[in-house]
Amino acid sequence: MKGDRIMGVTHVEATIRHPAAPERSWQGSFLVDTGAIDSLVPRPYLDAVGLQPVEQRVYQTGDGREVTLDITIARIDLMGELIAGVIIFGDAEAEPLLGVTALESAGVEVDPVNQRLEKLPSVRLTIRTSFHMKTPCRTKRFKVMKSPRCLRTIVCFPAYQEI
Repeated sequence: MKGDRIMGVTHVEATIRHPAAPERSWQGSFLVDTGAIDSLVPRPYLDAVGLQPVEQRVYQTGDGREVTLDITIARIDLMGELIAGVIIFGDAEAEPLLGVTALESAGVEVDPVNQRLEKLPSVRLTIRTSFHMKTPCRTKRFKVMKSPRCLRTIVCFPAYQEI
């Protein structure tokens, strides 16, 4: 239709730094992927920075397969913000991805229509999940719990109940 805007892909420059030796770094163009929790960088770039895998994590791919991948922790310079994040060791030919945890930690929102990132005036201190409560939580008392259906579940406690 005339006047409709189609959402597209968004790329952003970011720098990955070794946490103990910040002068060791790699800068590249990252595809912003709001469907990904963690960020991904091709293994050769992480190796060049001197980052080593610290553990493995199981991820679900877009086609539903489960894969076990090496991960590490690194410093990420994004739009003037310095954050720490989980970085997945990707295949040598993989496109670098910037996941939603890095975006939210930096206080950045995605404008998919205009294909750009927008800096928020402050970083959110709220917890977002894919779990939606049927009854809104009207108390400030809550507990974050693991759930097999989603990454985090917020359990709301009545105001009179002690946690």
